[in-house]
Parts: sequence; structure tokens; C-alpha cells
Amino acid sequence: MDFVVKSDKGLVRSKNEDRAKVCFHENKVLAMLCDGMGGHFGGDKCADLVIELFEQYFKENFPENVLYNDKKAINEWFINALEFIKDNLIEFSNRFYKYSDMGTTLTAALIFPFEKYIYVFNIGDSRTYIYNGLLHLVTEDQNVRNTWVKQGKLTKKEATNLVFGNQLTSCIGPFKKMTPDGNVFNKDSNCKYVVLTSDGLHNFVDKPTMEIILQKSISLDEKASELIEFAKKNDSNDNISVAIVEI
Repeated sequence: MDFVVKSDKGLVRSKNEDRAKVCFHENKVLAMLCDGMGGHFGGDKCADLVIELFEQYFKENFPENVLYNDKKAINEWFINALEFIKDNLIEFSNRFYKYSDMGTTLTAALIFPFEKYIYVFNIGDSRTYIYNGLLHLVTEDQNVRNTWVKQGKLTKKEATNLVFGNQLTSCIGPFKKMTPDGNVFNKDSNCKYVVLTSDGLHNFVDKPTMEIILQKSISLDEKASELIEFAKKNDSNDNISVAIVEI
């Protein structure tokens, strides 16, 4: 199994509040990407903590002998992981009050590479894609735009120009509203790559271009670099991050 994680400050931001990591435990892989919330103090710290705490819970508290296709047990583990993360964020903010408003997105993929089972978890508007020759978005941005469309307040076309449409309706923080969702994919998905991105990338690299880059006969490192450079050429105004895991 091969993977790459790349993150770039981008062209506008003074610091990088994105964090991404791929970690391993026994026969499982956890890929994670967080985008710390700009405009809220400590977005980068929140992203740091969520990545660190999620990895810790993955390595220390994943249920023993759980089957790769036990969706109920794995979903319960994820919910418990979120509770563990939230409790620790609250404890941290109680000790350091200035971080009480911090928040971050989280998109993650728990991968059983031998069985080719993939569990995708998402909070916020960072994204996970599955690539099998074509690129498939398998998360939904948790923002005002999508919420209003689902509620029937706007059509998709009307929502496109909603001024505050990108405002998050769900994120992780000590005192933030969090509404996790997820999907499960088995070997029939024929997944070749799991791709995680921050909005500084996917808002500035369209899906056909992402597909073309992923299809190239170049290394994962080169694919990730091309994606980031393309976002820069399209004047991305945010931090730019991508993680690619080859199944």
C-alpha cells in the first residue's frame, strides 16, 4: 500500500490551518484531513488536536477482533471516538480559555486494505472521494447551501449564488454543533485511490481535472503536487491539502 499527504499554505493565508495524516494499526489504515476554521482563534490548534486524538483513539481503542464488515460495531467506535475527542477539546479549552471558540472540519476514511472495505466519516466541508478510473465524491459538504436545498428552501441552481452558502452547519470544536455522517464501500466499488481534500483544493480544481491528474502514470507524490499547483494556478484563496491512499 502506498500513500501521500501534502499540504500547502497557499497564496493568501499567513499560516496553514490544514492538517492531514495517514496512520496504520494492525491490518487497518486511517486517513484523516482537518481544515481549521478561519476567523475563529485556534483553528490550527483544533486541527492538530483532532488529528492527534483520533489517531490515539484508533490505535488504543479500536475493538479487538471486530470484523471488517461489522458496520454497527465500527459506527459505534467512530461515535465513541468523537465523544473522546470532544471531551478532550472541552478539557483543553477549560484550561486555555482563548481556545473556546476553535473549530475544525474532519473527513476520514477507515480502510481495510485486504478486504477492500472503506468506511468514510465526515464533519464539515472537507471531502473524501473514491477513484476507480472515475472520481466519485462520497461526502456531502455540511453547509448552509446544501441544508437549504435539502429543506426545499432553494433549488440547486438558486443555491449556487447564495452569498453565505459556504457557512458550515457542522464542525468539531469544544462547543460547536457536530452532525457526523458517513458511507461504507466494499470491494465492488473497485476503488483504486481514496482521496481526501480541503476546500482550498476542491473549490479550485474541477472534477474532470482531478480525474485527469489521477489517471496519469506518475507517482502519488507527483499527483498530489500537480493537484496543489493547479489549485494555485486557479488562484486558490485558502490553504491547500490532499491525502491519497492507494488501495
